[in-house]
Amino acid sequence: MRDQGGQRDTDPEETPMTTDPVGPIAALAALDSAAEFRRIFEYAGIGLYQTTPDGRYLRANPALARMLGYDSPEQLLGEISDIGRQVYVEASERRRFQAEMERRDRVDGMIIRAWRRDGGVIWAQQSGTAVRDADGALVCYVGTAIDVTDLIRTQQALARAERDYRDIFENASEGIYRSTPDGRQLRANPALVRLNGYDTEEELLAAVGDIGREWYVDPARRETFRRRLETEGQITGFVSEIYRHKTRERIWISENAHAVHGSDGEVLYYEGTVREITDQVRTQEAMRRAMAAAEASSRAKSEFLANMSHELRTPLNAIIGFSEVIKSGTFGPLLNDRYEGYVDDIHASARHLLGLIEDILEMSKAEAGRLEVAEEPVDLAHVAGRAAHMLAERARRGGIDLSGPSPDAPAPLLRGDERRLMQVALNLIGNAVKFTPEGGRVTFGVGRVDGVVPPAALAALDAAGPGDPADLALVVADTGIGIPDRELARVFEPFVQVGGPGNAQREGAGLGLALSRTLVELHGGVLVLASAPGRGTTAVARFPRDRVIGE
Repeated sequence: MRDQGGQRDTDPEETPMTTDPVGPIAALAALDSAAEFRRIFEYAGIGLYQTTPDGRYLRANPALARMLGYDSPEQLLGEISDIGRQVYVEASERRRFQAEMERRDRVDGMIIRAWRRDGGVIWAQQSGTAVRDADGALVCYVGTAIDVTDLIRTQQALARAERDYRDIFENASEGIYRSTPDGRQLRANPALVRLNGYDTEEELLAAVGDIGREWYVDPARRETFRRRLETEGQITGFVSEIYRHKTRERIWISENAHAVHGSDGEVLYYEGTVREITDQVRTQEAMRRAMAAAEASSRAKSEFLANMSHELRTPLNAIIGFSEVIKSGTFGPLLNDRYEGYVDDIHASARHLLGLIEDILEMSKAEAGRLEVAEEPVDLAHVAGRAAHMLAERARRGGIDLSGPSPDAPAPLLRGDERRLMQVALNLIGNAVKFTPEGGRVTFGVGRVDGVVPPAALAALDAAGPGDPADLALVVADTGIGIPDRELARVFEPFVQVGGPGNAQREGAGLGLALSRTLVELHGGVLVLASAPGRGTTAVARFPRDRVIGE
């Protein structure tokens, strides 16, 4: 049998071996039986080879052929004529192999990268022995090759993980530590070193003797930390006040930690992270104090308004009562017509002032969360009709057409507080009348959202949050002065009046819309406005479907 270069292959039993054989090849060469040698050569689980010093294969077993991606040893021998170029990814690795052979007549566990037939690359561990004849002349190399690709890749992955861990450990903005259950510091990353006022990890580890006693402001905190780790296995967001170890400055930190156990279940050490939260704690404390002050101020305001409303309503009721007596002529007619006008003005002004006081008191209750809803079945269409009837005279005097659906038109009932809903209807229709010039029109209606809300207002409803087309809506539309976009978001703020030139002279304290939104939200609904200067305003109060009765 001849190889690709025309030279005769040498059988294993004809090949002289080194007088000092090593490794698996030496064991094979020591076999007396050629048949047994061939059987082991063929069925060995590792690659076995015989090559010429200049880089040609003389023999290769099936395991080596498979490792390099060939179907058979014959295919491998037939296609590879230059091992250094066709098998070694790096030619320098072949030269290193040959140099080692020249120096020692053997190579042990050399790691190389090898080409597979399909162009892939594997890692292989190669060992070999130089075979010389009786005169000491080099005849060939024999050796073994093992595919260690998985091992190398695992080692590389571990090395990458180690580098990543070290990068995280060294560069993390949070402190990272390892400590013993009895309170000794084992490791500390640069962030933790800086947090404690030191320059190096070695300096910190040398300075800290007992974490519980030296680090926590409350030494018992360490015991709490240890007990929780014992029972829960890990801790998240463990907030404590500690000392900045070197300077003894008191700061606040949040810790996350877990216990690391040995194979016998014993706790080896704790690992965790530390984040300084001093600013957050101080901010929260400032917010708590501010909230307490605001609550105290709110209580004081509510008490003041309650007292003042009582003090103001008492004389106002007297003014209203006496003006009504004078208007009715109970004790005789007024002798001058001008007095009748004065009495009317006194009565109207007192009524207006009483209404303002009631609105202020209601707004105060709303801000304090003390408004309540007395629920009952309410005919919202009837409520809106009554509100319109109460405002009809004002609309007539202003030359405004005020209209709504027929009183007999069917409408579903709403589960709500009729008095509160009347306030909403009066405010919305009253605002529409107030801000509509002479010759304008105000309309109102009650029904399903998809039936009564105009398209321009649907966009505002959608922006306010998800709803159901079957929700019940009270819609009030006017052809009035409208509201600029930049002011539309402010109209629901208490005591704010917007809407156009001259608006400051209009009556009211600017509480109607703010109070109306609060009352609608008490019913689980939303109140929105769609408006444009000179094109009027549409107000929509939407109430959720689950409050509708009979749907």
